[in-house]
Amino acid sequence: MTGQETVATRQRLLEAGQAEVYLHGFQGASLAAILERAQATKGAFFHYFASKKEFGYALVDEILAQMIAAQWVTPLETSNDPLETIGTEFERGIELLKTQQPILGCPLNNLAQEMNPLDTGFRDRTTRVFQTWREAYRSALTRAQYRGNIAPAVHPSDAAHLLVAQIEGTLSLARNSQDPETLTTGARALRSYLTSIRVSDS
Repeated sequence: MTGQETVATRQRLLEAGQAEVYLHGFQGASLAAILERAQATKGAFFHYFASKKEFGYALVDEILAQMIAAQWVTPLETSNDPLETIGTEFERGIELLKTQQPILGCPLNNLAQEMNPLDTGFRDRTTRVFQTWREAYRSALTRAQYRGNIAPAVHPSDAAHLLVAQIEGTLSLARNSQDPETLTTGARALRSYLTSIRVSDS
């Protein structure tokens, strides 16, 4: 097996594992189902990962961290209007969630809620991803405030915390209710908050 094939097999396992964990939870995801999705052998799995737990850690570090970065960190790095970017990215995400049957919510938060009370390795890793997300918001909001686009009374760190909590709360409510309207309401509420901290052009 070449180095390129090795990387591809490992990535297939991670992507297949993420799909299974997202649907069934980490504890409910079976190794057999992951191997079937990935078209890989048990030997290949344990060649790359010492245990299911180590596999789960890799899911957080490599798959979920990358997902959060792609949706929330990278777009804000070059955004001239972070309030619009945050609103647009959330609306784009919920349109995808509305097509799910069932509505599964946020894969990062789902895994954190399930595993963080049970394992410090998961807790440390998911906490770092959430911190990266909040810091991306805080940094972007600070820059916008410096440019005069956000009200001086706003504390960027507090606003970043509130925004992440509001987004995750909406996704959790939608997962619980299985009602797409919960997502629509959450997006409207998010836009309302973003508007409330924006400095008007008039």
